Amino acid sequence: MKLSFGSRYIVDTNVLITLINFYPQNNPTFKAIWDEIEDLIKQKNMFSTSVVYEEIMRYLGKDDRLKKWAKAHKKRFFISTNPEIFQLAKDIIKVFPDLLDKKKLQTGEPDADPFLISLAQSEGATIITHEKNDPNKTKIPAVAQHYKIKCIDLFEFFEERGLKFIKEQ
Repeated sequence: MKLSFGSRYIVDTNVLITLINFYPQNNPTFKAIWDEIEDLIKQKNMFSTSVVYEEIMRYLGKDDRLKKWAKAHKKRFFISTNPEIFQLAKDIIKVFPDLLDKKKLQTGEPDADPFLISLAQSEGATIITHEKNDPNKTKIPAVAQHYKIKCIDLFEFFEERGLKFIKEQ
């Protein structure tokens, strides 16, 4: 049985980049964040699509912390695209062809956006992304809204999960 929206989370690449870069795992200040993420992953309530994994592996930056994290979590966090997810993604692209990144299409790079939305649709999960709803561009939040999928950013996720910075006395 699938849980209601808000209980399960699909994570976009940009959120993983933000977490690794601004909330490093090895910093004790952010221990509660990473403990929460690990707990949700263990409970199979936080995951992403294997296309996000492909995006991460193609990243050419100097910092490889995200690649290392992704490799360590590949089996538990990244969900392979099954026929249902693939068909839902194709249907989304038919309705929202501008969702696909034209540069990625030209270079053959993976574009996770339709797969994130189709996975969220299939699993009844909330999408966590830093993309904003822009009336002039077709982005994840607008498409998710069309399909009645909840979409939040990382800070809304922190708030939903009760994660706060508290000064020690």
